[in-house]
Amino acid sequence: MTSYVVLTPPEASRFDEGTVFIRDGFAFIALILPFLWLLWHRLWFHAAVVLLVSVGLALASNGLPQWDLVFFVASLLVSIYVALEGNAMRIAGRERRGWTCRGVIDAPDLATAEEIYFSGMQQSSPASARPPERPPLPPTLPLSRKSSSSGPALGLLDMDG
Repeated sequence: MTSYVVLTPPEASRFDEGTVFIRDGFAFIALILPFLWLLWHRLWFHAAVVLLVSVGLALASNGLPQWDLVFFVASLLVSIYVALEGNAMRIAGRERRGWTCRGVIDAPDLATAEEIYFSGMQQSSPASARPPERPPLPPTLPLSRKSSSSGPALGLLDMDG
């Protein structure tokens, strides 16, 4: 199952047509082309940082050829980071722009996630929007304290002697 985060535009109703479903997970294309993937999803700042890091690693690799493996692994780690956290960056970017997170849906594919989410349109009414009332909690008994003359104790147990 895949988790989909449901986001609605600012000042939109819960079931607005502009609702966006973002898959929370690994983005394979971001592993291969992290810079272009970030640009495609309009994450300009993150794309600029990835570009600067990639150019810096390429320049350092040219200056220190004996460290080529280290720079290759570093650039691979940048790609893996973008692939793992790219969708979280998309979600955070939309939330910074005022989008509202409406929930997380576990579904095998996007169509099923949309069907699950929008099926709540028929079920939502003012009476069902309220959470169910919980029964009152039973009264608690006051704790009784026994005075101990054994003095200070270490740990959880009070050992006499």
